[in-house]
Amino acid sequence: MTSEMAQPSTNRPAARRLPRSQRVAAILQAARGVLRERGSEQFTTAEVAERCGTSEGTIYKYFPTRRDLLVQVAEGWLDEFLAEDFPARTSGPIRERLYHAIWWSLSSIRREPALTRFILMELRADPGYRKLRIYEQNREIVSRVMAVIADGQASGDFRKTLDMYLVRDMIFGAIEHQTWAYLRGEGNFSVDESASGITEVVIRGLLTADAANDPLSGAVARLERAAERLEAKLDKPD
Repeated sequence: MTSEMAQPSTNRPAARRLPRSQRVAAILQAARGVLRERGSEQFTTAEVAERCGTSEGTIYKYFPTRRDLLVQVAEGWLDEFLAEDFPARTSGPIRERLYHAIWWSLSSIRREPALTRFILMELRADPGYRKLRIYEQNREIVSRVMAVIADGQASGDFRKTLDMYLVRDMIFGAIEHQTWAYLRGEGNFSVDESASGITEVVIRGLLTADAANDPLSGAVARLERAAERLEAKLDKPD
């Protein structure tokens, strides 16, 4: 009777491979973390690969260039932001509605300064910017704010003769100037205070003579805002 030494199996199951969608999602999640912490200036695919436990070669399999990866990170972030509930009210004083719309735009910058800086400093300066999906996403953000202006015109609160492009530039130019030092890492800003200040400056040029001379409307708006701030303080845990 002969005995045979057991031979190691050569039919071991292959290591489980993640589906493409899950691998891409893992890379994008890791890339967002690196971008948030390092900024686009110090963003490297090597660190992304290390964080998601893969190789740089695998990353470039799904994203041909470092820039392609950054662009998709930014697109995903804007998709999430646009999917959130838009806080601009559909009723109530037009001043308050405009305040909430401006606050919404400012809040996105506060939450993701590195992503915002990448879009403003690198993508928007690109000659091909208007061909990117991010361009359309930014247009959607602008359109939601400008819809409040259009409603103000329809209700008779804002003048019908407004140059809407100029109003757009006033609002978003002010937003950029209020946040630019913060984006460069050289200062800070309050979303609430900036939204309030921009609203007050802009709205004075938009109101019709009747609305501007109505002290009751302004008083109600101020009282509502004070009540909201008090409510927020009461809801804040000790």
